[in-house]
Amino acid sequence: MATAHEGATRTASCANGSGAVGLLDGYRSSLKPLAVEEPIDVGWHRLLGYVVARAALPTPISADAITVFAILIGIASGVVIAVDFPHHMLWGAVLCTLSAVFDCADGQLARMRKKSSNFGRMLDGFADLVCMVAIVGGTIVHLLGQRHPLWFWLMAIPTIPNCTFHFGLYDHYKNVYLRFTEPTFREGEDSETAIARRREQNEQQRPGLVMRFVWWVYIYYVSSQADFIHRVDPYTSTRLNLMPAHSARNAEIYRRHALGPMRVWRTAFGLGTHVFTYSIFLALDWLEGYLFFRFVLLNLVGFGYTMWWQRRASKAAFEEMDLRLPDQRGWDAMPAPSQA
Repeated sequence: MATAHEGATRTASCANGSGAVGLLDGYRSSLKPLAVEEPIDVGWHRLLGYVVARAALPTPISADAITVFAILIGIASGVVIAVDFPHHMLWGAVLCTLSAVFDCADGQLARMRKKSSNFGRMLDGFADLVCMVAIVGGTIVHLLGQRHPLWFWLMAIPTIPNCTFHFGLYDHYKNVYLRFTEPTFREGEDSETAIARRREQNEQQRPGLVMRFVWWVYIYYVSSQADFIHRVDPYTSTRLNLMPAHSARNAEIYRRHALGPMRVWRTAFGLGTHVFTYSIFLALDWLEGYLFFRFVLLNLVGFGYTMWWQRRASKAAFEEMDLRLPDQRGWDAMPAPSQA
């Protein structure tokens, strides 16, 4: 067992960055639990994001300011992709990657300062959407200036909403996994709680135009995500704020059933993985390869196999936990929870 002095020494080492061990400990403390972290984020985006977060730590720069900067870089990436000049696709890929790095750095800085907030998480989700719209918009402008066969557009058009489905699946199962398996780490909120929080804030002070738009985008996202999740998995629940407090029993049950599919979601379907692969195809100016990877291969893996595996895991986990929440539409297929 470590003494208080040893613990303080390690903490100081982490904060001051003295030595490789201190840097490694500091980096680990800036991450989410590794069971839900995307491998490409751990090995690339968050690694670079940690450099940004450490540089910002002793300054007055806030995590929200870094989020805004990530938005600006994402918009710049879309503009660079759309404007035709030598190597513009390569520079668009670089800016796309940098946007993801700063998008990671904001959360890492918040965790390092222990100042995470609902507003910060909401702004982070808004940033993801704005950057995606900007980059996709720039890509569409670029593609319209080229000749592509019909099959290309038949894959390109549905790929845009298809990406949001992939991100939503990973995001949802990540949040549920954290709720059951982590005693203190929490992410996400359900749409009912978000709507109630917006109503409470509106009663205290009427928000400005920008804040109203951020709220609209955020609530639209969590509500549409819940609708989609209910369609593909009737055994899970999006009512994150109604889930019971952490218990060792529920953690063991949910981990045993859901860790397998969680490994697939985090490896292939998160936003960080998308940005990494998209940046590679952008740099190569080979978007046909990206469409085949995203629309064909990932849908075969996601909806052809992993979703089936996840539904079984959700059903088995909630049954074994004797837990039933109001929005679970698979109730008729599930036994009633015990009354003990």
